[in-house]
Amino acid sequence: MYPFREPDTFSLFQHMVESTKSEIDNLETNYCLSAPYTDLENYFINKVTIDGLSLDVKNMYISNQSGVKIDARHNSEMRFFFGDNAYLKGVKLEITIPFSGDKTLWKVRPSTFCVSGYPDIQIKDNEIFFYVEFPEDNFDSKNVKAEIDRNVKSLEDAVKYLSNDISRHNSTAPSVIKQHLSQKRERALTTTGTIASLGIPIKRSNMPPTFSIPTKRRERPTKLPSPSSGTFQPDPALDEGEYQFILGVLRSMSLVIERNPSSFSSLDEESIRDHFLIQLNGHYEGGATGETFNAAGKTDILIRESDRNVFIAECKFWRGQKGFKDAIQQLLSYLTWRDAKCALLIFSKNKDSAAVLSSMHDTMNATKEYRKTILQDKNSCSYILVKDSDPGRELIVTTQLYIIPTLIDE
Repeated sequence: MYPFREPDTFSLFQHMVESTKSEIDNLETNYCLSAPYTDLENYFINKVTIDGLSLDVKNMYISNQSGVKIDARHNSEMRFFFGDNAYLKGVKLEITIPFSGDKTLWKVRPSTFCVSGYPDIQIKDNEIFFYVEFPEDNFDSKNVKAEIDRNVKSLEDAVKYLSNDISRHNSTAPSVIKQHLSQKRERALTTTGTIASLGIPIKRSNMPPTFSIPTKRRERPTKLPSPSSGTFQPDPALDEGEYQFILGVLRSMSLVIERNPSSFSSLDEESIRDHFLIQLNGHYEGGATGETFNAAGKTDILIRESDRNVFIAECKFWRGQKGFKDAIQQLLSYLTWRDAKCALLIFSKNKDSAAVLSSMHDTMNATKEYRKTILQDKNSCSYILVKDSDPGRELIVTTQLYIIPTLIDE
């Protein structure tokens, strides 16, 4: 086959994006709302993401050598008289080069290409091969090597230009698909008259999340909207901005722990939890029970709306990967609302925080419910998880690590 002839990258990539957008448009409304959004997003982004070609020239080899008749009638260096035999005995070398990537890309013409063309190639599995021929009795190693090098160079250049086009496409196509999928989901929500995530208006104080109680306390961060017609009851949800504020309050507790080591070194999980509860409730107005944040069991920090949990933070001491895995599963067992947002606070007396964070991250990635990491910071990571028992609901879990000082090195 003659490589890099058609279609061109612009037409191919445009068609790929438009056909994927059309597939998104054709999603059934109910499916669009019930399927895990992250899984949908990843699926469609993968459809427009292209793995480029890569030639492994260093491992090029001669895969076959055979005899051949060479037509020399058009060779200006040889003169033939009428009636002479214009075919010479020759040698045919098969040059094979391993490659990786989608083999169909060998047909695609990059935006920059060689006008004089490329060598005819054949493709088998993850290798391409082309041929060079030379007369048996007129072998010139330099000329043969130069011809091979020219062919390889032309293929390398084409692969490089194609990779540049693919890189530009991969940098822009995902955002186009994300936006289109988001618009589809918004249309689906409008069509059904429901809102999956409720934006909760919160009047904030201008104070940063410190540990002095603000003069103006924050309103309760959840409320139920008026339902539309019918019996549908929309899920109460924690606004993303409010979720980040709560995480900021929790995160700032690390300063308090660092500055008061003697106050925390001997505390258990429940006692440390109570310190977090006090600071959180200092920023929020309470509900009917008098406190927005309350405790259930020994370690939970939670916000309840009616009889269901909207926000949960679980507090655990670091006891290795198995204990952390158990804590994840315990937390997941509490979460039932769509787009539930929660936190897993890990207290560690291991001074090597980097090692603990790495173990936490590896354990979370190995969890079967894990879908993707959406934030990875110094001592905090946020993940999207989906439970097998409830595939239509995404759960956002943020882990935070706190180093608990010891008065005597253990």
